[in-house]
Formats: sequence, structure tokens, C-alpha cells
Amino acid sequence: MLFYPDQRHMLDLTTIRRERLLPAEALGGVEVAEGAAVNLRDVVARGAVPSRYVMVQAADFFRLKSPADLEDLLNVRPGSAVEKGAALATRKNRRLLSPVNGVVAYIGDGLIILQQSPREIVVEAGLEGEVVSLMAGRGVVIEASGALLQGVWGNNRRSIGALRFEPDDGIETIQGDELNTLYRGAIVVTRRPLRETGLLIMEDQGFVGIIAPSMEADLIEPVLRAEGAIMLTEGFGSTRMSATITSMLTTFIGRPATLDAFLPNRWEARRPEVIINPTSRGSGRPPRPNPDLALQIGTQVRLTRAPNAGQVGKVVNLPKTPFMLDNGLRVRCAQVELLTGERVMTPLVNLEVFGR
Repeated sequence: MLFYPDQRHMLDLTTIRRERLLPAEALGGVEVAEGAAVNLRDVVARGAVPSRYVMVQAADFFRLKSPADLEDLLNVRPGSAVEKGAALATRKNRRLLSPVNGVVAYIGDGLIILQQSPREIVVEAGLEGEVVSLMAGRGVVIEASGALLQGVWGNNRRSIGALRFEPDDGIETIQGDELNTLYRGAIVVTRRPLRETGLLIMEDQGFVGIIAPSMEADLIEPVLRAEGAIMLTEGFGSTRMSATITSMLTTFIGRPATLDAFLPNRWEARRPEVIINPTSRGSGRPPRPNPDLALQIGTQVRLTRAPNAGQVGKVVNLPKTPFMLDNGLRVRCAQVELLTGERVMTPLVNLEVFGR
């Protein structure tokens, strides 16, 4: 019986189709025509998230006996533009601050109602390719050719920049004005686990993204708050980047790339990924990835669970009968030869194929 393991694409050149859409809650339209050629920074859709109303309980905040007493405390009037943190009303040493940017829509009955400013959304192509279809009011589908590397976790940001490798001594050594021109606006690849210092360096030096092998789980919250896109290629913990991935990325240093650090969830079958655009457009398109790769002898795989998590090898044997593991379970396994030459028996469900 054939087994189809999870795929993680790692392709030097392939045809890529990607949707570029406005958020579901946004109202807007498409900015390009079907068949149009687009570059990385071209705007393909534009819209805005409709403003919402925010009710501020001013009388309760000041503990007023009568809502009418609010009138003497007001710093704003209906129609006033306010910024987040501005004082809406003041009483002695107490100040009622605006929770949002917006406009005062109504004052009465002890309430201040604010209409929040609409959030404008601009969707960039992020690919050098062709618009192959339109989705009215939402966005487009773009087809392009380039290199594709998928990761395992991202912080839900998307960035565009030149691909750069960290210095030999690590990302933490990127300090000082002399390095600004090289790393500012870049997507930086580190072969070491990401640490909190790396986040501070990214903010200080103006990286737009980081591709790292791993990080400890206690960094999840600060990474989700980071402005730049961050993708992990191996997972959580302290694993270094695999030699296979490092070798691939090394060939694309200096090339423009789009890092889509998608945050995996249970509703979408997507992965975080980096797409490296080709130096020039050829006359034809390379083949698209094959989504139906069955496991067979010779298949290159990545092991996803301890004790060999993150290691890469090739399948050298596929026993037809279940194999008994050290924990006493009998499951279908593959014998994998690691890059070190060691051969290990690994459950099929713990294997991941580099899609081709």
C-alpha cells in the first residue's frame, strides 16, 4: 500500500501560483487587469476595514451623580478628531483617554461614542509574474517562477527584501553603522536558533525578516509582536538549520525574496514560505510541484520527531510488515540513511518529503 507523507517544498526553480487577497472584513477592489505582468511591489488590491464605533462610559469613569455633569469635564466636542491616548475629559488629576484614533461621533447620556478611523489595506504582488485570474472585490491569483522553500512556523507577517546571511559569528554581531547598508531592509538568514537578542537586533538594524531554524517556545509572544516577518525552518527548541536548507539558501544570497511567514492553523492547509524570484523571466514556465508524491526507496525525507528531529536522509528500505519500536508499538516504518551514514528505523508518520 502506498504512503503519501506530508510535503514541504524545497525547490530551486518551480512554477508558483499564489492568491493575493484583501482580508475578509475589508472592502475594496482590484487594481490590475487579468493578464497583467506584475513586479514585487506592484499594488494588486486596495481597500479598507470599515470603521467601528467605540463606546466610552465617561460618567462611570468619573463616578458622576448625573450624566449632565460630564459637560463641564469635556475636552472634545462632536466632530473632534482624536488620537489614541488623547484626553477626552479631565477632572482634577483624572484623565479619560481615547482608546482609539478616530472622530467623536456623539456625546450624551454620560457616554462618549467614537468612530474609529478606517484601517487602509494595500496588497502588494510579492511576486514577479502574471495575473492569471481576478477575484472581484478581493484580489488576484498570480503565477510566477522562482525558488520555493517552506518552513514549519511563522509569525503571520509578510515582508519583501534581499536575502542576506548572518555574519559568521551570528546575528547578534550585526551592530554598528557600518553594517546598516547591508542588512537594512533585508531578510536575514541565521543558521543558529533565534534568541531574544536577535529580535532586538532586527528592530535596531531594520531587518524586514528573519529565517531561523528554531527558537524556544517562550519567544512566541515577542515574535508575534515583532514588526518583521519571522519563519522557522525546523521548529521549536534549539535545532540548528539543516545543511540541505543552508546549502539551498546560500545560492540565492542577494536575490529579492518574499517571506510569507504564515501562522499555521487548523482551518488552512498552508505553510509559511519564502519565494525567491528569478534573476530574469524565461520564455516558459518550469513544472509545478507534484502534490501526490508517494514514499519510495530513494526518496529524500526529513525526520520530524525525536531523537532525530530535523535530520535529513533518504529512504533505503520500506518493510512491508510493521516494525516494533522501543516503546513496544508495532507500526509501519521506513529505514532511512541519514547524512551521517547512520541508518534508523522511523515511523512513516514521522517523515516529511521535500516536495519536488
